[in-house]
Amino acid sequence: MLKSNKSDETDLKITPDFVPMIRIVFWNSLGFFFFTFLIPYVTAQLLEASGTEMGLTFASQTLGGLISTPIVGYLTDKVSKKLLVLIGSFGRAACYILMYLGIILSSLIIFAIGLFILGFFVGFFWSPLNTLISEKSHKTFRSSAFGKQFGMLGIGNLVGSIVSFLIFLLANLYIPNNLFIVYSPLVLFTISNIYAGIVFHKNVDENLTYEIHFNQTNLSTNKVIDDILIDSERDNDTFSLKVSLGFLIGFIILITVFMTSSANQTIAPPFFQVYLINELNVTDPIMVMIIYFPSQIISLLLAPRMGRIADSIKPQIAITFISGFGALVTWLIVNSVSGIMFGIILTFDVTLAWASSLVLQNVLSRISKGHRGKIFGITQWMSFLGAILGPIIGGLAWDHLGTQAPFIISIFIELSLIPLYITAIKILKPYMAEKIEES
Repeated sequence: MLKSNKSDETDLKITPDFVPMIRIVFWNSLGFFFFTFLIPYVTAQLLEASGTEMGLTFASQTLGGLISTPIVGYLTDKVSKKLLVLIGSFGRAACYILMYLGIILSSLIIFAIGLFILGFFVGFFWSPLNTLISEKSHKTFRSSAFGKQFGMLGIGNLVGSIVSFLIFLLANLYIPNNLFIVYSPLVLFTISNIYAGIVFHKNVDENLTYEIHFNQTNLSTNKVIDDILIDSERDNDTFSLKVSLGFLIGFIILITVFMTSSANQTIAPPFFQVYLINELNVTDPIMVMIIYFPSQIISLLLAPRMGRIADSIKPQIAITFISGFGALVTWLIVNSVSGIMFGIILTFDVTLAWASSLVLQNVLSRISKGHRGKIFGITQWMSFLGAILGPIIGGLAWDHLGTQAPFIISIFIELSLIPLYITAIKILKPYMAEKIEES
């Protein structure tokens, strides 16, 4: 069967091993939904943590990433990216085992240590993987490339969620006191992460970049190759400019915005489930999972389409729309009158968060071709710093200002970030190693 022209066009913008490469995300993400559901449920309901303790527990995950990310950002441009991804996969497997032990032993400390280890080894995973995705895709297809990654994450989330949901549901119905069985999906996800790392290391050629592949296929008359040669010259010619005052100002604003945005994205989410239980009287853990499920799956399944849209819109326009609409959606969440309404609105909110990430990943990937690992590493480090502050601020606000306080704070922060996003992108535009002609 012949491929459509659209498929042919897509194939010209990625390397042959791109799809096998991002399949690791499927296996790594099988436990994401159960993991996301588990943290607030276990800390608040099973281990009876306070709002402040919940915030600190969430922050322990990010603290681990804060420590490892600067190291990995540097190593990504120096050593095997496949090796770093393999270490990250094995580290996540170890995290699931510790979380499992923390639940079985009713120990908040062991559970938090597991989250810390997760954060530490996540730093080994995403920076090198994002760098590989950038290297194996064309600049005009970059948001779509990251969208494909998120789409694979969504499929893995869907499959893993079905498996974990069935185990969790049946165990709670028939043997609710048998914690070994109720939380046994964590053991399955440990195995899937080990398998993912091994397969990735075996099937991905990290030396095959987008430029090398299309030079090898002798497409020198194609405009794609012309763009590649121009980009290579531009990257060499403008490297000295990247230390200029203008670049430094733009980059500092951008990473500061990343930090603040990350803090904003983690102020309210730790309390979504508690809000459902305490304010909307959804006390059945199965119902909480059902309400929460669409937001974690549908948003990711839509990511490839959102990536294609993001590639066709100026970043400034996309960020303005996403942030403005996101603030409105957060306000609607606070004013939900039922669990179903809460779940529907939350789906829109999470979808907008992923769309924002696609736009900004595109911008980051085009700043420098030879230093992508460092760029992703620095930005991820700032994001982790913000993600530490977010849950702590949210926890203090929850305890001292009321249950709606984390959501209200999030709205004001999101709106205030719009002009900063636009300013950073405009300042950095002349220094981009990969520029895109706007029409």
